Amino acid sequence: MTFLKHFGTYFLFISTITLAQVGINTPNPQGTFHVDGSKNNPQSGLPSQAQLNDDFIVAKTGNVGLGTISPSVKLDIFTQGTPTVPVAGIKITDGLQGKGKVLTSDDNGVGSWKRQSLELVVGTMGNGYNLPFKFDLNYFQTGSSIVLPPGKWLVTVNMLAVNNQLAVLDIDDYIWFRSTFSDSQFTTNKSPDIIGTADKVSGMLQGAVTGGALKYNIANGQLVINNQSLTAKTYWLIVGDSEVIGNPDPAAYLDRLGGSSWGENIISAVPIQ
Repeated sequence: MTFLKHFGTYFLFISTITLAQVGINTPNPQGTFHVDGSKNNPQSGLPSQAQLNDDFIVAKTGNVGLGTISPSVKLDIFTQGTPTVPVAGIKITDGLQGKGKVLTSDDNGVGSWKRQSLELVVGTMGNGYNLPFKFDLNYFQTGSSIVLPPGKWLVTVNMLAVNNQLAVLDIDDYIWFRSTFSDSQFTTNKSPDIIGTADKVSGMLQGAVTGGALKYNIANGQLVINNQSLTAKTYWLIVGDSEVIGNPDPAAYLDRLGGSSWGENIISAVPIQ
């Protein structure tokens, strides 16, 4: 008789696990596995949000909820906090925690606390391009580039514009030039990853310049690149699309524009949302 009693209880337990949901401290589980920490949920129907505050649930999707019976992601924490009265929902004490630190992931998704810092990517400057003082809608490779991981980036370009010393420029002689990025060092087509119409960084240089003298100017600006691939991608700086006013000496050009010869030249980028 004892055996039959135990067998019946065991059979009922197995049937409950197999065919229904498992509840701890509640006869009214709302998921595959439901723990009511304070044992304050109703015998039937849905618990209130206040009653769910101490609940833990595993939904049939495999999602885990804390304070919610409808977790929408793998771990869904609801603390009932508000923008004016926030309630913390996570605490990780791994020895690296500290005031002002942020949870940062490595390449494998492993998180740790680190000081908040700005991620900065700096490009590599090439030889530059000698851009003639003439009207030319074409672009030319500078050999300079920047490698951007997947994501959206605010890219800053800083270039020194300086004339070669062999040509004379009158006060009404000037060149307006543009720069942007291509996807290949072998082409001069603008990258389709550049977002919006603000897709160029431009500058100018104007005379007068006497023979053997130098004149300087700085081209500085920003554009947005969205690398939607799954790997890091190299973007190449191209210069050109130039317009010229006046009648400059045919021998005049911008010396090694966008190249490593000038310490002012840099390509840098920071990630943005």
